Amino acid sequence: MSVSEKLLETVTPLMCYKCSFEKSGINYNVFLSPDDILAAATEMLRKGYYLEDIDALDVSEGFLVTYHYARFDSSERVAHRVMLAHNEPVIPTISNVHQGADWHERECADFHGINFSDHPNLIPILLDPDTPQGVLLKDEKSRVSVRDLIDPGKSIFTTEGFTLFDEVQAEPEEPK
Repeated sequence: MSVSEKLLETVTPLMCYKCSFEKSGINYNVFLSPDDILAAATEMLRKGYYLEDIDALDVSEGFLVTYHYARFDSSERVAHRVMLAHNEPVIPTISNVHQGADWHERECADFHGINFSDHPNLIPILLDPDTPQGVLLKDEKSRVSVRDLIDPGKSIFTTEGFTLFDEVQAEPEEPK
């Protein structure tokens, strides 16, 4: 059974990396399109994975939203990662698939201003309702690249055109 068959049959990831569990606590990093997150969550549940948590990071490329999945019958952990644009941080809710996602999605909305479309109750959970959403947003100078924050692991495959972890090309020098 291939990794893609083992992890996701109904969704084509943008990128899949095998990680060092000893270093990261994750077996696989799977980058997905926001449009595929609901189908991926449904498939993970069907395959016996439960949702541990959802978190978000404000990075220079946008918002990195991570869904951590694990199993009760093994130590395998999988991270589904989705990049969202700063100017339109919208992703479908998975709270209708994984009940525990409700709390985590509301927390991401509180702290980062991410909108989980079709969420049945996207009201503040930890902050006062009068607190503006996005209290953990960074200014542009404080944001770092996702490349500097996570080691994706060893590439299994990358969809053509997905360049998040490509080598950064040096700017050509100006002629003197």
